[in-house]
Amino acid sequence: MRFAKWPRPTAYEETSRKRAAFAHKQRREREALPLFADLIARGQHSVEEEMARRAEWWPRQQQDRRDARAAVWRSARASLFAFPEAQRRTIRRAWRDCPYPADPSSFADLLHHIRIGKVDPGRPPWKYHARLQARVTPDPRCFADAFRRVGQRRIEPAPGHAAVECPQYCGNLGHGILFIDAVPPVEADGLATFHVRGVCTDADIALIGRLAEVEQGRPIRVVRVDVPHTRTGGFSHRLLILTCSATKRHDPGWMPAWERYDGPLWQTWRSVDPDRKRARVGFLSARYGFGAGDRPIEDYDARLSPDLADRMIAGGMTTGWPRPPSPNKPDNYGSHPGSEIASLCYHGTRPFTDIALVGGGLYLKVMRAFLEGFREMRCITPDGEITEINAGIGVMRQRLRTWLEQGRGS
Repeated sequence: MRFAKWPRPTAYEETSRKRAAFAHKQRREREALPLFADLIARGQHSVEEEMARRAEWWPRQQQDRRDARAAVWRSARASLFAFPEAQRRTIRRAWRDCPYPADPSSFADLLHHIRIGKVDPGRPPWKYHARLQARVTPDPRCFADAFRRVGQRRIEPAPGHAAVECPQYCGNLGHGILFIDAVPPVEADGLATFHVRGVCTDADIALIGRLAEVEQGRPIRVVRVDVPHTRTGGFSHRLLILTCSATKRHDPGWMPAWERYDGPLWQTWRSVDPDRKRARVGFLSARYGFGAGDRPIEDYDARLSPDLADRMIAGGMTTGWPRPPSPNKPDNYGSHPGSEIASLCYHGTRPFTDIALVGGGLYLKVMRAFLEGFREMRCITPDGEITEINAGIGVMRQRLRTWLEQGRGS
């Protein structure tokens, strides 16, 4: 059970400042009514008597507050045991993760809201629970049913040819978002080429070809571009999330995070994966929150505290970091965790299947809290392998090197 200990009663500490403050108070009382100053002075007691009174009631007042707090704890625990056993476990889990202060009043208030149905302990309001419902057409009747035009892009139809404007379409056949570029014919066979980007099967490619031929009224060629590596093909997408480091390059201005951070873990990553091909890299910072490794950041000095970690978790996927410098400023200063990690997996079209979380215990607590949100955004596959690396710095560097070496060739 999470709770904040209350200090035991202590003796009253007498100081010269307290004595002077009391003497000043009495003098102001006399000066407020100068005609009755002598009468007021006869009714006032000395500083020594006041200090003796405080020394007597101070421990008693502390004990009374301690007893009142303990009584609220006992009442709250009695209310907790009024719930069924299975629900008690869920409530305890929610209480451990919630951002509320660990005092009896907050715990009793949480139980009250659960009892009246305002809070669901299985889906607490301080966590992100929204599920994205993609528009899926697994069995389209025509090309227009499955794909909608979303714009156009300038593409070189073939090496050495000038770039041309190509219509771009977007849709989902059930395996993920697909983007299609309709490139006009430039080769001798005179066939238009449809470039398909995203996660799809061979059956999807054949279906796109049939629908596009009916739509265009002529034969076309369908080409899969940027085919994602999947486990069925013997590969896996790998994501490495490192914590920020106290050791940084102090160059002025902005620079990518993987150049700014210069701690031991970042040095190990740079030595093992200098070409950045074995894993996509993100970071968790006490100032910038989650970010892609190439995100530009400034030099800063901030440390992740338990309170800040709880606020990050409570903010969820929709809170941008860094936060505005003042509550009066608009909330448009930072980037959302979801947008940063989604940019590493091409916005869900190449989800990660192998994830490594590296850092201290408090950083790992924040990373774990966001994993479910990353899964809901299709940044991580439901069966993605999660590796946590947390130990002494020497052991962490060795395990990080081992994890990166396992990704050789992927």
